[in-house]
Amino acid sequence: MLLLASSLLFTCKSKNTTIARAFYYWQTHFDINEKEQNYMDSLHVRKLYVRFFDVSYNPVKGAVPLADLYNGIEYYSLCKQYDTIPAIPDSLSLEIVPTVFITNFTFEKVKLQDIPELASKVHRKLDQMITENTNNRYPKTFREIQFDCDWTQSTKEKFFLFLKEFKHNTPKYRISTTIRLYQYKYFEKAGVPPVDRGMLMVYNLTDLHKLKEQNSILDIEEAKQYLTHTEYPLSLDIALPIFSWGIVFRNNKYVDIDRNINSSKAEQCLFLKKNISNQFTVTTDTVYNNIYLREGDILKIEDISSSQLEEITKFLKPLSAKTDLTVTFFHLDEELLQKYKTQDLERIYTNFSNR
Repeated sequence: MLLLASSLLFTCKSKNTTIARAFYYWQTHFDINEKEQNYMDSLHVRKLYVRFFDVSYNPVKGAVPLADLYNGIEYYSLCKQYDTIPAIPDSLSLEIVPTVFITNFTFEKVKLQDIPELASKVHRKLDQMITENTNNRYPKTFREIQFDCDWTQSTKEKFFLFLKEFKHNTPKYRISTTIRLYQYKYFEKAGVPPVDRGMLMVYNLTDLHKLKEQNSILDIEEAKQYLTHTEYPLSLDIALPIFSWGIVFRNNKYVDIDRNINSSKAEQCLFLKKNISNQFTVTTDTVYNNIYLREGDILKIEDISSSQLEEITKFLKPLSAKTDLTVTFFHLDEELLQKYKTQDLERIYTNFSNR
């Protein structure tokens, strides 16, 4: 059984601002290993945004919560059925923020009159997942629930109604939602969600489906184009990327994405020949990480250096000058963490508190 004991957050204080340290946990089941625990301990991280499940649209069933192993976190059912999921040790106390990813496609398809029922479904699902696993080591209540949806101008009415209905069903929770940079810059057009806080997602800025040198995860110059003001109607937290991926192109067209490769792995592959800083040519037909690669394909590797994170911090600090905030990294994973020494991320956390 999972231990999710809530505690006071480790914070950095500067004047009237408090910086809380966090990670996203975006795995298919909950299994924090010893190295990940030690990494969080060394950074004094006491908060995890954990994806509980997704919501998508099914032509037959309509908009429904999905919690299967592929799409979401099924560790609650697994824990009951198989008793195979390791608990977080008693020594690791965490505040857990249940996070639900909802596809924008859901709000494109669902009818406005069906939104209240969708909010009720999601509420019942979350309540069930929490209640079934409550014991003396598990928090009786949560402080916050977060929704992740890349809403657009055409879907904001439905998404915002969903948030209002969910808040009505669960008034005891603080509700937050993710905010993309374009939603931040153009908030008068994009709208401001009716929630308590926003999480500014400082990544995935450009179209990954286009073959160009620019890093689609985080390009500093691109990000600066969106960070043109510091006023936003909601208090904001900040999410930064530490993930990587490889994008496969064939005849200059997007084919697939490999989320389990980075620069160091690519340089060790005998079937890859490096062209420019972040692009490799496939030299022979092969299968790698369950992706079929053909000779001549281009594999574009995108990852984020600690220096890039430090650089973008300079432009984000003014956003947090007037409020307490959480700074979180996406996402907690032993393999991803190998690229960063704890001192690297410590500097990022500390940079936000140094004014």
